[in-house]
Amino acid sequence: MNKLDIATQGLASAAAPATPASPQTIHLDRRFWLILAMVAVMFALVRALVVPSMANVALPWRMAMDAGLLLVLVAPVLALLYASMRREAMNAREAMDRENATLHERLRAHDLNVRLTAALDMAEDEDSVMRIARQAMTLATDGAPAQLLLAETRESPMRHDLREGWSSDAGRCFIERPSDCPAVRRGMGTVFEDSLILSACQGMRGPMDSNCAAACTPITVSGTGVGILRGLGPAGDADLYRLLQSLNTAAHHVGARLSVVRSISASAREAATDPLTGAANRRSGEARMSELMQHQDGYVLAMIDIDFFKKINDGHGHEVGDRALKLLVDVLRGCIRHDDLLCRYGGEEFLLILPGLDIGAATAMLQRCRSELPMACNHAGLPEFTISAGIADAPNSNPAQQLRAADAALYRAKQSGRDRILSTADATHTEPGIGAQGVDISRAG
Repeated sequence: MNKLDIATQGLASAAAPATPASPQTIHLDRRFWLILAMVAVMFALVRALVVPSMANVALPWRMAMDAGLLLVLVAPVLALLYASMRREAMNAREAMDRENATLHERLRAHDLNVRLTAALDMAEDEDSVMRIARQAMTLATDGAPAQLLLAETRESPMRHDLREGWSSDAGRCFIERPSDCPAVRRGMGTVFEDSLILSACQGMRGPMDSNCAAACTPITVSGTGVGILRGLGPAGDADLYRLLQSLNTAAHHVGARLSVVRSISASAREAATDPLTGAANRRSGEARMSELMQHQDGYVLAMIDIDFFKKINDGHGHEVGDRALKLLVDVLRGCIRHDDLLCRYGGEEFLLILPGLDIGAATAMLQRCRSELPMACNHAGLPEFTISAGIADAPNSNPAQQLRAADAALYRAKQSGRDRILSTADATHTEPGIGAQGVDISRAG
């Protein structure tokens, strides 16, 4: 039911015919007539007793005495009736205020629910979810100080710490992992009603207001508590429990959307990653080259191959061969930049996509990786192996042609004795220690 439905119902009830009187109204009417009858009987009895002694009194004075007698009898009764009616009116007003507050809270919760559902349905990544969560914190707490802490897993460090309405560090939560939070361990929202209880929480540090209380609820992603949503309020405030309900609503929606976003992201990552080495797969490399070509961004390709890889597998077993592949990926990742992409192109062959580099810089980068490889093998307890590489740029913005050029350079490196890096550049573009056609003079023989 939305706001329009509620408003329509309200208008319909206002336009409807008057309903029968409530039991309280009927009871009040009966009591009024009963008191009136009692006053009349008492007045008649008192007047019957007094009338004989008032026989010689003039009529005006007798009427005045009747009025005074009636006033004496009626005043206390009217005072009692007024006090009772006033008390019932105050009770009715308090009941109406509570009903209005409940209705307002339901409307606010419904509004939060509708807005969060609509906004989070459009969130496609975790950053978008966090941006919406920051707005939800303000809606859920009506501007009270609120904080959201979120991690990747239950045991990993917090990666998000969003705060709204905080003017100082007093009352903030500095929890390091979700598993350290009592609310996450319990799996349910918790109201910490005073600062003494708050100070016992592992995440509370620094100065604390003695009148501080907090409502905390876990954020659950795929059935696991990975975060906390919390708001502050004064100690002993019953509204903290209503605040907890709003926080529960916000935490539920944020956690549900994060479950979807992280699941999609994990599936996409799995589809784009080589399961053995963790490098990108061939399809990801081809997609990256197409993207760079569409944006007309220059890049360099490097085809890398482990020398005599079959001998490693045959002589030491496939497990050692798999470890050698993983080690090469680790060494290459330690040399390349954040924007570079390393792909397992097939078997023991890898493809490096290096945007914004020329052949000289790419050759220097690969020479550094090549020189670090023997030491890495020794540290990992693996038999020492070498690599050969072929480098090509993209003068014609043709990925297929560039791949063939890099592969041809790799083939020439293999034919020239392996353990070297060759490129399609002229001899004038080679680095010191690199001979014509990119042959490494220092290690060629």
